[in-house]
Amino acid sequence: MVETDGLLLRQFQDEDWLDVLEYGSQIQVAKAANFTALRTKKDAISFQNILRRDGVWAIEEKVSHKVIGNIGSFKIIKPNGLLEKSGYEVGYALNQNFWGRGLMTKALRKLCDLEKKRGTLFLQARVYSDNLASCKVLQNNGFKLQSQREVFDVFLPNKKISELYYVKILTREIERSENNAVDERF
Repeated sequence: MVETDGLLLRQFQDEDWLDVLEYGSQIQVAKAANFTALRTKKDAISFQNILRRDGVWAIEEKVSHKVIGNIGSFKIIKPNGLLEKSGYEVGYALNQNFWGRGLMTKALRKLCDLEKKRGTLFLQARVYSDNLASCKVLQNNGFKLQSQREVFDVFLPNKKISELYYVKILTREIERSENNAVDERF
């Protein structure tokens, strides 16, 4: 368990499924985080088990003891199929009833600190360009826009949407590297 201002980042517990269902069933949250909205208790438990397996943190509001979202860092598979060893991709979701309070900015700041302490060289994130709040969360945590591309919308397969690629360098070692491949991942 890790504390930050007003939040706990902790492992998911079995009894969290109702809170997971609450934020995971919100269409805007699901779309922004690129997953299919949850509908049932079974959906929530399955989703929570996937998050738990992948080492994703539950974000708990300290005052209410309510799980209001999740945040994690995920392995990156490079275009050549090999696993990236020096960086991770971050992903997160937050109950829309808690949007606009700076909570995800705080949670991501703590995740960046944890990753830096464990020796991660860089973090990357992908976000749809219309998700201005998530862009702001990334920018407020020192992520820099690297590139943009058109991808098919998960929810409207015949529609393309602009996806932005952000990177945050956590150590100067990667900045000194002449063979910096961070920009080539997208």
